Amino acid sequence: MNSTSLHIASCLSLAVLLIQAILFFPGTAAFAAADAYPFNKGSSRFSLQVGSTRAFDRSYTAIGLGAGYYLRDGLELGLDADAWFGSTPRIYRASPGLRAVFYSVGPIKPYAGVFYRRTFIENVEDQNEAGGRSGITVMTGARSNFSVGLVYDRRLDCDRTVYSSCSEIYTELSFAVLF
Repeated sequence: MNSTSLHIASCLSLAVLLIQAILFFPGTAAFAAADAYPFNKGSSRFSLQVGSTRAFDRSYTAIGLGAGYYLRDGLELGLDADAWFGSTPRIYRASPGLRAVFYSVGPIKPYAGVFYRRTFIENVEDQNEAGGRSGITVMTGARSNFSVGLVYDRRLDCDRTVYSSCSEIYTELSFAVLF
């Protein structure tokens, strides 16, 4: 098994563990749907990300939008996209993912998730990436939250002549409104 296949298998295993944690976590059934609010089944998320980042030894401003739907209490299927401005080449990314929010642990709610990402880079071959994220979410209002966490991201077919590294770890900050 090559390293790309091994990495994909690792991400899939993590996704299965996350789903099992949400579906079969002891005591989950004891929490009423109101305790999961606003992470309860049928809720939606809309988010905005703004930040600075670097690629190809150049600085960018990244602006992103996201949306998600809670398939079950605490388990979100989402799609996020961002565009990088301020330098060349232009970069756009689209990323479906699965995220588990452990809503029953208190006011600071841990989360973990897995994702696939397709990155479109002007004049460079598009990239496929997979990774995971983990962090905390704090409610800032009845239907809004702020999240901070770490992301591990790995390019699946990495060209070492183009990229100095095929994986990276970085911080993420986001503000979300839930409906």
